[in-house]
Amino acid sequence: MTRWALVLCVACASLAPAAKHRDDRKWAASWTTAPQDVFRGVNAPALANFAFPFVAPARPQANNQTLRMIVKPDIWGETMRIRLSNAFGVGPVTFGRIAIGLHSFSGATVAGTNTVVTFGGSQSVTVPAGQEVFSDAVRVRFVHETGDFSRVDPAVEGRNLAVSMFIPGQSGPMTFHGTALQESFLGSPGSGDHTLDDGDDAFPFETSSCFFVDALDVLAPADTRVLVGAGSSSVDGSITTPGNNDRFLNWMSRRLHAAFGQHVSVVNEGIGGDTAAAPGRGQLRPLRQVLPERFERDVLGVSGVTDVLFYAGTNDFGFFIPPEQSIDSLRSLVGILHARGINAIGATLISNVGQAGTTTETHAAHDRINQFILRSGVFDSTADFFAATRDPNNADPLTTLLIPRFATHSDPDGTPDLLHLGRAGAQAEGQQLDVQFFAPGRHRR
Repeated sequence: MTRWALVLCVACASLAPAAKHRDDRKWAASWTTAPQDVFRGVNAPALANFAFPFVAPARPQANNQTLRMIVKPDIWGETMRIRLSNAFGVGPVTFGRIAIGLHSFSGATVAGTNTVVTFGGSQSVTVPAGQEVFSDAVRVRFVHETGDFSRVDPAVEGRNLAVSMFIPGQSGPMTFHGTALQESFLGSPGSGDHTLDDGDDAFPFETSSCFFVDALDVLAPADTRVLVGAGSSSVDGSITTPGNNDRFLNWMSRRLHAAFGQHVSVVNEGIGGDTAAAPGRGQLRPLRQVLPERFERDVLGVSGVTDVLFYAGTNDFGFFIPPEQSIDSLRSLVGILHARGINAIGATLISNVGQAGTTTETHAAHDRINQFILRSGVFDSTADFFAATRDPNNADPLTTLLIPRFATHSDPDGTPDLLHLGRAGAQAEGQQLDVQFFAPGRHRR
């Protein structure tokens, strides 16, 4: 029996009695993030030194302390599980106890909601280097499902979940995602197990990164659509407001939930700097793994995935990857999805005219990728971000500018970088999704 089959058997065997006879249900991702590397600390003078809350003679690592990660589920269910990732670790990581609870404020949880998560019936689990492990199914008593799963329990609507992880020894290099856009909280090294604390006195440090946990699933109806956003920093949410869920995927989620309730879940597998094609000889590598190399783990590995939205290729030319190579890679990735009955949605790249370092050739590369997305017929649906955010007074796609109000953001000086969009721009992008594509019975491969 494979490791994955064993995990699935353990999870199914431990379901609460209320879920035993629900054969029409599946695991559906409710929140995800893409592991990108191991954490090296942040020591820039203008920022807090986020290496400090860890033992950091070289690469920072956790040591006898509790990490409380704050995540936002896109759909809720009374039966959940989490996934721990040690994808980039160099040795096994042991977790002494893990709990999930309803987030209250800052590093606190709502009293009485912290619920221990088990792995094969045990409170502790060791995750080998290079692997990910799902927990058992856990019944969370603070969520009450409606009969048809269409509406969110008002007690949890719009709320965050806290995932508290106690690491009793030294973790070694920590797998993480950098641009979480959500503050999480850290205990001091040597401070011990505080997974079940309701208060946040034991979590004096904050972090804008996410460590170790990379997925939260809920047991949902089998027809639940799971839309995965794949690609680069605009998917990840760069320059949108931290803690405010302003990414274009969040705006799409709002629209989909308004139309179909909890029958669609939207999750994020973007990483800043990603490329549509894997760099070859003479080309630069922006990340340890780019989209084609992490596709099986980060996209196909999302529980219940039915649809994938690509925003990818905007960085490629800057790393000497020509548009033909980017297009070939996207075509190949869509083919992999179609072979598995998964829909592919292509989002066009916004204008980057005026961005530092761009050239006429860069703009032309963007345009060629956009024309492929819109006209090739490869994608099952498209979202034309370029048309929605370009200045309508300039008809030339190679010289057109962004609409100024879309380029502003919440950094201290608000200076546009002409590559990413702030809240208003992300909202405009979210409007380009064809919501009816997700109507029950439509466009299911």
